Amino acid sequence: MNFSIILFVIFITLVAASDDFLEGTKRAKYFEKTDDAVPLWEITLPEEEFTQMKGLIANNNNMFGNNDFKTKNAQLVFTLGEEVKTFPEVTFSLGGVSSRYYPRQAFNVKIRNDKLYGRKQFRIRSEAREATFLRSKIFCDINNRIGQPDSVSANYIKMTINGEDMGFYVIMDAVKLTYVNIEYDDKNSTNLIQCGNLNSDLTMKSMRTCESENDDNPDMTSFQQLLTSLDGASTIEELEEVLNVEVFMKAVLMDYLSGSWDHYCLFGHNFNMYKPPNGKWQIVLYDFDATFGQDLSMGLMYGTPAGVVGNNINTWTQAKFENWHGNKHIINIILKDRPELFLSSLQEIVTKAFNPKYLFPHIDNLKKFIRPYVEEDKTNKPGRINSRSTCYDYTFSEWDANSEFTHIPTQFMTTRSQAYGLKRWILDKFNFVCTTYDIDCSVASEYLDNQFTYTTTTYTQPTNTGGQIGGGIWGGNQGGWNNWGNGGLWGGNRNQGGWNNWGNQGRNNRGGWNNWG
Repeated sequence: MNFSIILFVIFITLVAASDDFLEGTKRAKYFEKTDDAVPLWEITLPEEEFTQMKGLIANNNNMFGNNDFKTKNAQLVFTLGEEVKTFPEVTFSLGGVSSRYYPRQAFNVKIRNDKLYGRKQFRIRSEAREATFLRSKIFCDINNRIGQPDSVSANYIKMTINGEDMGFYVIMDAVKLTYVNIEYDDKNSTNLIQCGNLNSDLTMKSMRTCESENDDNPDMTSFQQLLTSLDGASTIEELEEVLNVEVFMKAVLMDYLSGSWDHYCLFGHNFNMYKPPNGKWQIVLYDFDATFGQDLSMGLMYGTPAGVVGNNINTWTQAKFENWHGNKHIINIILKDRPELFLSSLQEIVTKAFNPKYLFPHIDNLKKFIRPYVEEDKTNKPGRINSRSTCYDYTFSEWDANSEFTHIPTQFMTTRSQAYGLKRWILDKFNFVCTTYDIDCSVASEYLDNQFTYTTTTYTQPTNTGGQIGGGIWGGNQGGWNNWGNGGLWGGNRNQGGWNNWGNQGRNNRGGWNNWG
């Protein structure tokens, strides 16, 4: 154990993230126990497999290609204060898709024949896309607070692999078969579906873009029946026969309020559909780093919502919900037949969670809690295995500034965008919905009408260190985010075998990128 890890083990007892934002929420014991401490995860792999994994990462140049790594030969030692737990049978794999391009990677962990405080599978994410280490955590905490069923929880860990410091990570629930078995006693369910490919809009074509989580029995008959019912529905009563409409409405409102382009409304992916025993189908979101104004100009591939201008960050919070959801059939029916459900759901989220009065102190507490870990990560830069990455690696000062009210420039490969200041997004979006819709915002009235003042810092665009594969992963004449309409971000000679068909090379081929085993 190296010196920095020794200091870390001493430090975890000295700092806490205590506040009452998550008081009374339903979460796994793992996340309740780690609210006020950052545990150490020590992963051990056979040395030759660790070398193989690092080689795959270092030589990666195609997120859709054969760059997967998974082993069932891993072990885990979990340390939380003086408590140590050892797990000798662990499946460990590379995770994520676009994260493969960043210096630090994402990982998946499955504990076999045992559980860690009520969970067997976890997503471990470097959050390399965004500067704050807070976007995923805040999104999950809001979902937990408003009581969304099966909403993913998030906290933090430090991790080593074979004694090598990998740095500071966000750790989240993984809604897999092990999850529904634990939570619902739903063994070998065929009613847990992952919609990881783009354009999964819950029409019948989603039979091609979504897939069963049950490798041994991938029967999707029940899901097909759901899609048939949704396609044929013309009233909200018909939707309610098969779908938990209230849960769905809150999920797409969280998509909207957070400015997420990587979920149902814009890109149409990164969600599960699950039907509990004797229940209705419900939507469960995952992957939250592209939220709260992170790289929004990159997410306008299928159209720009009215009110938003991709290269004008000051417009990003100014879209109405009715222009955000991309004319989705299910949402259109809800808005037509029961507009009061939209307003009551929006009111509930704003009153309970999505407002500066509750979120700003929560962010302050989390920042204080993670500050030393982020500072160490940005100073020592552990775990940067992908030395060929041309994606920008944020500084400590950018972490501090973007967690507050300052927008910062971003870069993914040769594509440039911006990240909205986290608190500023919450403030601006809160003000927009409060002045646009007939809801009561007195819970945080002191933040309305420009009463709240703040300061910002100016950051310049990071220098492009050179393309990795031609004009960027999408090909064409990539002129950057502000030229995307003319052969830029998504224009030019874009390879249609990329996003929409990548499952044939990866995810839909069960040897692909997210094969948990």
